[in-house]
Amino acid sequence: MKQDAQAQPEEALITLEGEDGKSYSCHLLNIFDFENQEYALLLKADQGKELPDPKNEEGCLVIMRLIERDDQSIFQTIESDEEFERVVAHVEQLAKQAQSEAAKLPEE
Repeated sequence: MKQDAQAQPEEALITLEGEDGKSYSCHLLNIFDFENQEYALLLKADQGKELPDPKNEEGCLVIMRLIERDDQSIFQTIESDEEFERVVAHVEQLAKQAQSEAAKLPEE
């Protein structure tokens, strides 16, 4: 599934169109390189709310492949289960590193 993003890099909220024709609003949390490919970590936005309800975790985080075509960012679904599992493991490792670094910071 290929999805076009209607957003500029400085915007935090983007709209994706799924194969079902529905539009989904997502917050762009991070863009990262992994295995010579760019990926985007997105957080689905709840309808009518700026940020999603943290208690409703199911389906909130989305990882997509990011490619550039004709000066536009294109988000693609990761079709391969193996690739998706490797990317998820990488994201989990990044999260653990961030937690470790945050724990080392002195409290104010």
